[in-house]
Amino acid sequence: MNFKKLATLILFTVLVIGFTKNSVLAAAEESSQVSSTATQEAVTSKKDSNKKSTKTSEKKSYTRAELRLMSAIINCEAGAESYQGKLAVGIVVVNRIKSKNFPNTLRGVIYQKGQFSPVRNGSLKKRLAQYDGGKTGSKQWKDCIRAAKAVLEGQSFVTVNGNKKSLKGYHFFSVYLSGSRFRLGGHRFK
Repeated sequence: MNFKKLATLILFTVLVIGFTKNSVLAAAEESSQVSSTATQEAVTSKKDSNKKSTKTSEKKSYTRAELRLMSAIINCEAGAESYQGKLAVGIVVVNRIKSKNFPNTLRGVIYQKGQFSPVRNGSLKKRLAQYDGGKTGSKQWKDCIRAAKAVLEGQSFVTVNGNKKSLKGYHFFSVYLSGSRFRLGGHRFK
């Protein structure tokens, strides 16, 4: 074997072993986190069941991939908007997931043909690359990630001028949207 082939073989082997090791470590870490979370929930559940009257606030769970995708679509669609505008866009996306008229997954809703222009024009792909590259330190990105977490955990309202506005039942937003029922920043919602 010549030197180049040997070097290529060694490099390939190192990459495969490194990838496998990282995958196993990530899976183990995730499993550990799930186990820890389940234990904490069981303890909390037991404590709550011992109380006569408790308020239950159920946080919805989401994956890292869902947070990544939701943050990126919010950044594309409402990056220049206020935090409440970012929340509103995220809420509409979640409403679509819950609706029987749209796909029932975040990925399905966002990549549904003809629905989101950032998918068609490539800006979603660019934002996902920024997210993956860790280029999320700006205030805009931080607000998008915070809004994505809030809507993925179940928030379905925005606060405008000190008043809560429920956006349940809103499935569309755009700068130009005829028949809109609500306007926030540069977007109209219905």
